[in-house]
Amino acid sequence: MPIVALLLSAAFAAALVPSVTQFAHSRGLYDTINDRKVHNGKIPRLGGVGIAVAFLLTSFVLLSLQGPLYDELNDHIEIWPILLSGGIMFILGLMDDLFDLRAMYKFLVQIGAALLLMAFGFRFRVIMVPWGDGLFHLGYFSYPITLLWIIGITNAVNLIDGLDGLAGGISFIAASTFGIFFWAKGLVLPAEICLAISGAVLGFLIFNLPPAKVFMGDSGSLFLGFSLAMLPLLGQRDTGAEIGLISAATTLSIPILDTLMAMYRRKAAGKPFFSADKNHFHHVLLDKVKSTTKAIAIVYGINIILALAALSTLYAGAALSFVLKITALLGLASTFVALKVHRMKAEK
Repeated sequence: MPIVALLLSAAFAAALVPSVTQFAHSRGLYDTINDRKVHNGKIPRLGGVGIAVAFLLTSFVLLSLQGPLYDELNDHIEIWPILLSGGIMFILGLMDDLFDLRAMYKFLVQIGAALLLMAFGFRFRVIMVPWGDGLFHLGYFSYPITLLWIIGITNAVNLIDGLDGLAGGISFIAASTFGIFFWAKGLVLPAEICLAISGAVLGFLIFNLPPAKVFMGDSGSLFLGFSLAMLPLLGQRDTGAEIGLISAATTLSIPILDTLMAMYRRKAAGKPFFSADKNHFHHVLLDKVKSTTKAIAIVYGINIILALAALSTLYAGAALSFVLKITALLGLASTFVALKVHRMKAEK
């Protein structure tokens, strides 16, 4: 029931987010304005609570509807490390929203949650390539690559959360892409988990699109970042169905490339990695189009093209799919460069 998962989760989130928003208003829990944010005024920052709780409620409802809970636990035990590690990331983000935790503490907890997930067998084992038998086996490199992937995507989504509807829209497109892949492969439970994430974000986006009434905060961005890193790994434990590292990276290439550029930029300037600035991809795009709505619409459009390229593994041969993904990535890189050149000319 993948569509049921999406609709149910969206309904839960749409019902929960207004209550969370009202609570945040009553306690003065507003988003901090810094060099990365472009909003003005007091906007509540706990929307991630609605996203995470909606996903959790949907997961339990679907488990109950699809047979006795005990049987589901035996047949699909992998859902529990998913819920546990995702819950850890949500609590970490919530604590950061409330108490502004140190970056090193957050980083250590992220590593712990990633290792917990990997201990239950969730990791990239192969990379799909258009030559030989189509598979490049990672061997022992599977562990550090997966750990780097989980930590990297978790923080990339957190860093790109700088415009109304941006991180949520990217998360919705990515989770839906992974869900469509699993659904096409006949893997119902992984598809349901992906689309439950999509639905929770969709219900939140009702209140987060410009002008935003609530932000997801770190409780949302860390939970979603960790979830998006985990979702491509769902089909590998028992079925061998692989989205593939290249397809997953193509789907999430906007936050990935933006984070890599931020790392280079801050390294060159001698600034800490988590320092804020307004030189992210979406900031430069906003400078050019002068409208938040137009900027996120462009990002959504680019992300959909990248997602279709990633899904080409379902409808194209290995070589053609590889070419499509590389072409899409090169197109994104060219867009980044063109916007950077525009910013440099405007500053002269």
